[in-house]
Amino acid sequence: MENIHDQLEETTNVLLAEPPMGQGRDVCTSLLCDQQPAPSVLFVTYTRSAADCVAQLDGHDDLDKVGVVTVGDASPEARDGVVTETVSSPSDLTGLGITIGQFLSEWDGPVFVCFDSLTSMLQYVDVNTAYEFLHAITGQIHAAGAHSHFHIDPDAHDAEHVASITSLFDAKVSLGDEPSVRTRELLAAE
Repeated sequence: MENIHDQLEETTNVLLAEPPMGQGRDVCTSLLCDQQPAPSVLFVTYTRSAADCVAQLDGHDDLDKVGVVTVGDASPEARDGVVTETVSSPSDLTGLGITIGQFLSEWDGPVFVCFDSLTSMLQYVDVNTAYEFLHAITGQIHAAGAHSHFHIDPDAHDAEHVASITSLFDAKVSLGDEPSVRTRELLAAE
């Protein structure tokens, strides 16, 4: 895991390409909790309950703040002290962007965002709409001095669509038999 962190040191927005049932949760938790002391963590989820997201952080007691934005049917209930918001329509990317922006503007210190997942989001919006949203939200995350990773199942999408989305990120971490990291310079060369 340390090697992944070293390679991502200068990055803000990371695409986490993981096949289903992969080792993505461990890498996700490490990206959220192991890079800075006392970070604030924001989950944005289409498929998991808020309680599920928070449970992922068990054992990490040095967190400043924890928030969860549930989208669509995901359950917003979580533990005390966890701020939860809901965006009821999975296709409401404007509302989702505003909600994420509120967290980013209200929280100080290191903020780490997990967006789970682009694969789920792409069931509700087309690739062009997703691209525009991601362009705006990754810029907002960068401007806030935060860090993020966005989960995607690369096998669930057309390779051309994945390449287009990948162009918006500083790095792509591909999980599989052997994790690999490609930073913006390497991504541009592909």
